[in-house]
Amino acid sequence: MKKISVIIVFLSFFQFSAQCTLLDAGADVTVDCVNNCTTLTADVFPGIGAATDTYDVVPASPCPIPPNGGVTPTSIYLDDRWSGMVTLPFTFYFFGQAYNYLIIGDNGVVSFDTNRNSPQTQAPNGFCEWSFNQSLPNTNLFRNTIFGAYHDLYVPAAASPGDRIRYYVSGTYPQRKFVVLFDHVPHFDCHSLETTQRIILYETSNVIDVQIDEKPVCTSWQNGVAVVGIQNENGSVAYVAPGRNTGAWTVNSSNPELWRFIPNTNPSTIIFDYKWYEDATNTLVGTGQSINVCVTEDTVYRVEADYDDPSTGQHYTLTDTVTVFFNNQLNDVDLGPDINECDNTSVTLNVANSNATSFIWEKDGNVIPGATTSSLTVTDSGNYSVTAELGVCSKTDDINVVIEPRPIVSLPADIVECEGNVLSLTPSISNLSGNETYQWQKDGVDIAGATNQTLDVTESGTYTVIVTNTIGCDASDDITVTFDPAPLLDIGEDQIVCAYDTAEVVANIQDGDNYEWIVNNTVVNNNNSPTLYINGSGSYDVVLNLDRGTCSVSDTLHVQILDPVTVIATPILYGELEINVTGGGLPPYRYSIDGVNFQDDNYYSNLPTGDYYISITDANGCEYDDVTMAHVINLIFMHFFTPNGDNFNDYWRVENAENTPDAQLNIYDRYGKLLRSMHTNINEHWDGTLNGKPLLANDYWYVLTLPNGKIYKGHFSLIR
Repeated sequence: MKKISVIIVFLSFFQFSAQCTLLDAGADVTVDCVNNCTTLTADVFPGIGAATDTYDVVPASPCPIPPNGGVTPTSIYLDDRWSGMVTLPFTFYFFGQAYNYLIIGDNGVVSFDTNRNSPQTQAPNGFCEWSFNQSLPNTNLFRNTIFGAYHDLYVPAAASPGDRIRYYVSGTYPQRKFVVLFDHVPHFDCHSLETTQRIILYETSNVIDVQIDEKPVCTSWQNGVAVVGIQNENGSVAYVAPGRNTGAWTVNSSNPELWRFIPNTNPSTIIFDYKWYEDATNTLVGTGQSINVCVTEDTVYRVEADYDDPSTGQHYTLTDTVTVFFNNQLNDVDLGPDINECDNTSVTLNVANSNATSFIWEKDGNVIPGATTSSLTVTDSGNYSVTAELGVCSKTDDINVVIEPRPIVSLPADIVECEGNVLSLTPSISNLSGNETYQWQKDGVDIAGATNQTLDVTESGTYTVIVTNTIGCDASDDITVTFDPAPLLDIGEDQIVCAYDTAEVVANIQDGDNYEWIVNNTVVNNNNSPTLYINGSGSYDVVLNLDRGTCSVSDTLHVQILDPVTVIATPILYGELEINVTGGGLPPYRYSIDGVNFQDDNYYSNLPTGDYYISITDANGCEYDDVTMAHVINLIFMHFFTPNGDNFNDYWRVENAENTPDAQLNIYDRYGKLLRSMHTNINEHWDGTLNGKPLLANDYWYVLTLPNGKIYKGHFSLIR
């Protein structure tokens, strides 16, 4: 008969606080001012150095197990499948055997048996059996396997089936954890029900955790059975979590559970070398499993435990940290704001709401003998400080006390001033302590930025100066300032006056008390009048200073009396005239040759022969009539001639062309045939013949070319 070992661990369901690392420095501690010391103790994870032939099963609180980095999906998206081969990041011992790989089954199991076909397939990517009703141990259930929890799940019903079962590494060597996560995997036949659970393998200690966050029961399928435990290679030995062997049981999300499987064969007698450090400074503060520390501020301690594994000879260093928080329950010390006392000769300083047991008072850094209570009366200015003490805690506050008299301030009597002037107000001040500050007001309202001893004012109103000494003692005085309205003086716009005219400058104020005219920086004597006359061409800067009542006002203008113009009219050969202006006037000019019609251009062309009288106007509207005369000569082209021998219009010629006798004159018929070519001297003309024969009455064309290249073209008639 085959003997089967059945190992059931009966434990109470008292749930221990889980130790989540191989070395645990304990929970963070808080100390206070009176009791500022505590004992820190480091605990080593169970199972270190023990062989894995047998195990204890212990309930504990779930542990936080964040990944170091990436999380790897198993990519199981079909139902009832084993994953591919997964390589472990460290060697893990299970039932006395070392493993560096495993496979993950989608029904909540992890197996180190990767090449089995019977009685159940346990091979990479093979079929993962779902149907069972046996309890552990049993040869019909998976061998060499962690059941955590084993029940029929259905990955294809998940939103992202290939991502529901993942694995990752948490922690650092030699305290790493390999975690297999079943994340909200639906149940077969009850897709709305989902299980979330983890199987956790601990490096070095070979401890196994099965952490179940939530596991409902699908009663309609396979009676909802599930199991949490581990089973050896032969199916003869199993360790099962109490109350979690094959059956229908539930884990609510509000009460998650963790089952820890701890190796216990031949427990090790390893001697651990404990060293404690202040983590921030790496200062060694003690040795041994427990130390006593005293703190006056929050301090993080790091414990290191060195040991040699008796099975492998491997040397390990385990680490963990713990924080000792310092609760300074001494109430805050507050003497209040600085005191500036103007009217009393003493003040009392109090430490309010203090739970201190002793007090030390100082003045200007020197301890005051006998001052050991929470209040102090002072009569001298100075810096006072108090130190309140409770156990090792102390808090200090200080206060500046200044006792000084008020300043005395006086402003002049009320003042009447002219509007537009600037009046400077300066108070006389006595009883000063030095470093006084000033604030001016107008009609009871602070003037922004008016913080100097002197204030320049330009508006009527009541002005107040407030003088404050270094401790805030202030005094004030006021003055009423009235500004008479200033007359608006206007002597007009700048003037430009035509030649030979008189400039007249008139003030708009006719009732001034005094008029002072200044022309080109020289005072005009004997002219206390609102009107000034200026003769003679040139430039004049005119200033009028006028006094009326309390006010003195001034205005200026510039007078320009233009010089007469000089006009040069230059006739140009044949009907052209150019007019140039020099000397006075105000450009630009306009020009006229008849005194009526004016133009902007100084050039005239095609003028008939005759005498022309030139007139000019300038930009100021000044007129200069008939300032000069020019005689213009123009060419006269005959419109017809009658070569009939009556000595009247018998020849055709260009009159006045004799002024340029070397000009070329050509005559053509209507077909462009040259009939006559001649110069324009007084004796040259055409008698209407060609080669001595009279031509027919008709129209003929001429081209006159002057030596300067200018060409005149036209036609005339031969009449017979």
